[in-house]
Amino acid sequence: MPVRSRTDADIAACSELAHDVHVHDGYPPYVPGGDLRVFLVTPQPLHAWVAEEETHVVGHVVLHPHSSAEVMAVAGGALGVAPARLGVVARLLVHPAARGRGRGRTLLATAAAEATARGLWPILDVATRFTGAVGLYESCGWVRAGRVRTRLPDGTDLDEFVYVAPAPPPAAPDLDM
Repeated sequence: MPVRSRTDADIAACSELAHDVHVHDGYPPYVPGGDLRVFLVTPQPLHAWVAEEETHVVGHVVLHPHSSAEVMAVAGGALGVAPARLGVVARLLVHPAARGRGRGRTLLATAAAEATARGLWPILDVATRFTGAVGLYESCGWVRAGRVRTRLPDGTDLDEFVYVAPAPPPAAPDLDM
């Protein structure tokens, strides 16, 4: 299954993917302004990827430099590292018809590897009600670091688990040398 960097030309297909996942799973639980493009294309991502099957986009993931303050505090506290040393795996989507064939695992591993290559410890947050995603992360060895309650912009409270990758990233290079 090919995974490649997301391009601007992929955004329409990614929006269709996000729509199908939203209808099937209720993810994302909040859609900013009702526009899934806003959810997918966030400011200043570190990197984004898509998974393809033949010529169709069937998966998506992004690596972000941060999440909510609550998530960053729980993950940083559990790991004993500053929030600047964390890389957040986010917006992981796999089309319902393409699940069960390793796409989610591959996207998760791709984003985590990029975080590690940058000297960041991969983390993620997931709504507690998304049991399929929780099962994926735990089966991949991710460790639950805690639980937070986040207030979404529409006023809804979202209970989330915070996960950390199972292995530490390499030490960041010493730039003072």
